[in-house]
Amino acid sequence: MDGVFVPIHEGGHLVFRMFGEFMMVAGGTLLQLLAPFLLASYFALRRQPQGVAFCLFFMFEQLLPISTYMADARAQDLPLLTLGSGENTIHDWNYLLGKFGLLEHDIQIAGFARFIGWIGMVGVVIWLVWRGLNDVAPSKDVQAR
Repeated sequence: MDGVFVPIHEGGHLVFRMFGEFMMVAGGTLLQLLAPFLLASYFALRRQPQGVAFCLFFMFEQLLPISTYMADARAQDLPLLTLGSGENTIHDWNYLLGKFGLLEHDIQIAGFARFIGWIGMVGVVIWLVWRGLNDVAPSKDVQAR
């Protein structure tokens, strides 16, 4: 599923580049998380909990490859994907964490992002199961009759 999000990530750089260099670099990760979140919002408005759960699960799941990319900010060992020639390719998270003076904490920040991803995925599954059990169980009013 991560391969589906690569074009979304790369497209985010293009979509957000009109807002300056920082937003262009951050835009890849922003769109990678924003796309499933917006789809989840659409399903929520249509009262379709399975669609909400599916989209939120994959939003949280995307924190796993994002955290791998974050953890590579200093080492820059991962191969980078880019649009165009690749001459001016920069490592998103080296740039972003460097801007905030947090580059030396890349591993810890990545670990936190990974933790949030796992907690979110588990939470979404628990929420969907809970919804399913509550939708199937007869209400107390029906049982009293």
